[in-house]
Amino acid sequence: MLLLYLGSAWLLGIYLASLARPPGVLLALAALIPLAGFVLWREERRVRLVSVCALALLLGTWRYSSAVPHFDEHSLAYYNDEGWVTLTGVVSGEPDVRDTYTNLRVAAESLVLGEQEYAVRGTVLVRAPRYPAYRYGDRLEIEGLLETPPEFEGFSYRDYLARQGIHSLLRRPRITLLARDQGNFFYAGLYAFKARAQATIARLLPEPQASLLTGILLGVETGIPADLMADFSATGTTHIIAISGFNISIIAGLFSGLSTRLFGRQRAMPLAVAGIILYTIFVGASAAVVRAAIMGSLYVVALHYGRQSDALNSLMAAAILMTALNPFTLWDLGFQLSFAATLGLVLYTPIVQRWFECGLRKLLSEGAARKVVGLLNEALIVTLAAQITTLPIIVYNFHTLSLVTLLTNLLILPAQPGVMLWGGVATIAGLLWRPLGQVLGWVAWLFLTFTIVVVELSARLPYASLNVGRVGLGLVCLYYGLLAGGTLVTAQETSRLKALWQRLTDRFSTKALVAGLSIVVLLVWVAAFSLPDGKLHVTFLDVGQGDAIFIQTPRGQKILVDGGPSPTVLLAALGRRMPFWERTIDLVILTHPHDDHVSGLVPVLERYKVKAFLDGGQEHPTPAYTRCLELVQEKGVPYQLARAGMQIRLSEGLQMKVLHPQSEFLSGTDSDVNNNSIVLRLVYGRISFLLAGDVEEEAEAALLSGGEDLASTILKAPHHGSDTSLDLKFLEAVHPQLAVIQVGAENKFGHPAPTTLAKLEKHGVAVLRTDQNGTVEVVSDGERYWLKTER
Repeated sequence: MLLLYLGSAWLLGIYLASLARPPGVLLALAALIPLAGFVLWREERRVRLVSVCALALLLGTWRYSSAVPHFDEHSLAYYNDEGWVTLTGVVSGEPDVRDTYTNLRVAAESLVLGEQEYAVRGTVLVRAPRYPAYRYGDRLEIEGLLETPPEFEGFSYRDYLARQGIHSLLRRPRITLLARDQGNFFYAGLYAFKARAQATIARLLPEPQASLLTGILLGVETGIPADLMADFSATGTTHIIAISGFNISIIAGLFSGLSTRLFGRQRAMPLAVAGIILYTIFVGASAAVVRAAIMGSLYVVALHYGRQSDALNSLMAAAILMTALNPFTLWDLGFQLSFAATLGLVLYTPIVQRWFECGLRKLLSEGAARKVVGLLNEALIVTLAAQITTLPIIVYNFHTLSLVTLLTNLLILPAQPGVMLWGGVATIAGLLWRPLGQVLGWVAWLFLTFTIVVVELSARLPYASLNVGRVGLGLVCLYYGLLAGGTLVTAQETSRLKALWQRLTDRFSTKALVAGLSIVVLLVWVAAFSLPDGKLHVTFLDVGQGDAIFIQTPRGQKILVDGGPSPTVLLAALGRRMPFWERTIDLVILTHPHDDHVSGLVPVLERYKVKAFLDGGQEHPTPAYTRCLELVQEKGVPYQLARAGMQIRLSEGLQMKVLHPQSEFLSGTDSDVNNNSIVLRLVYGRISFLLAGDVEEEAEAALLSGGEDLASTILKAPHHGSDTSLDLKFLEAVHPQLAVIQVGAENKFGHPAPTTLAKLEKHGVAVLRTDQNGTVEVVSDGERYWLKTER
């Protein structure tokens, strides 16, 4: 218990120092009092304990004070908010790739301000365009405005970055690559292997299963779609995604077992600890992972020397070590949740287990009650124990209370060992031989899909999550004070944390055979339901402020028209609509190279086998479009220019024709790029679609003068319903029954324009909008059509 008291005093000292930092001389003088008490009353146990805790508190105060940064003319942050700068530095961490940008941590070496150059030190967060891609070890010259990170109401981005040693921010930079491979070769190799593993998962699985597995195995959560992440948050299951003690226990078990067989028991311990450290660096070394890694390493060391590992002592040792290295870790939300959850597991799992046993004994026999509790232990009891200590932190930071968290955890936690085991094995196999990895990946897909479906359905239950508003810090402190008091009063002997990795080697007999056959049968049934149904499916995807249309022909051909602005959203949408084994798209069509149409196509070309690429061929060298064309060339995708009159061969009875652009582009219009968009007419029996890209009135006039048949059952409204499009004569020529407007909610352009909506209403055209109706799917047998909307 001594370490528990010392750790508590140390952490309290760090917190108090954040409120008021006393000078070092005062701390030294204050330390004389507990030192004197320890020396004079060293025979008194309580006096010794109080004295040692007081010293720990003062040491914690000193450590925080010494860690507060002081900026001089050699510090990069000294030049924040001083104007336009040119700095040179090396990318010092793994790039954080987002949908439309990449966060780069750059260790600065020199800075030019005005005419003066300075040698500087410090790390700047650079928000770079997603393309071209930069990597760890790149030496860059960066121009832009060096800023102090902002502070928002309820959240300080400045403090958030400061905890990571970053005190400067540079957005909208101009970047010049000076040299490659300027970083540490060990980290470069590790990050390269991680990128390869991430690419392997992306090839083996569709979205959002691939991004979920990437988050669970590799600690990269940025690819998970925002709506799915919101569902995990609403159901209180985000801990599923976070790298945790479960991952560390598996790594420790694997390295221990492997090194014991190869080098003997005496040498196994250092290799197992090294494996844990390597994995921690590999997945990003967040505070929660480091906490789990320290506790896992201490367990391995204790096991090696034949000692019993005390979970409370290990937890407190981890907290002391982490905050000694970086006192600001105490304010890291991941550390707080991880620490609180582990504390809850240690202290309250046995208590909650006894409660359940007592309650069940009233209904069942003692043996049956124990069996039921055993079944519920991981999925429900452990979750409830963790909730006891994490609930105030969640409510204080996120202002929400999930009412379905116990139910959702009860359903999905049993599937997580399957996610970890099959996902990990599939990734390793995919790195060595892709066909084997693909087969194993299908098994992982079942567990991942089950997790996603349960979370999404739970999040949509009435009152799944309540907004409780702002909760005061005083109320949180009161809760923990009462909880601590109640725990001390009712303290009883508690069981220690069990070694989870020992459960992985359970009996592999008939149960395994039955489970394997069940998986095969389930995969076959899922595959059967994913086969083409003989109908045409045209799906207008909700990708925000942009266009993306996914077409599946009656015979199963797959066509993607545009990719929208968000790679994450598009990949998730495709993953939900394509069979889990399917990694081929027959045709990708880019109507025009604006970012809200092309950005999502880059990862599609990276992850899928694209059989053909149809493009307008306009000169518009944006980074996303340039990267798109590079991938087409690198992968040998057949490339063709679209021109009016071109016929695209599809299934029997299904025709697609290019109506625009002409061989000579329109020029001198308000937007030549929009007005030279590819316009397509898709005809299936008596049902037809006009996909009008972003054409405006000039292009519409050209289409009318060309004499083509424009009449269509369904119109994809041009240019998101802008007032520069949909001329009355054009609308009358198309004469649609339904117009689908692909538009982002509350977009800054005011799309769709009220004048456009008025025209459609006046002509009796039904309107569906992706900002209001979500994804719109039109299904047709060539005679009739049916509508399916997400909302």
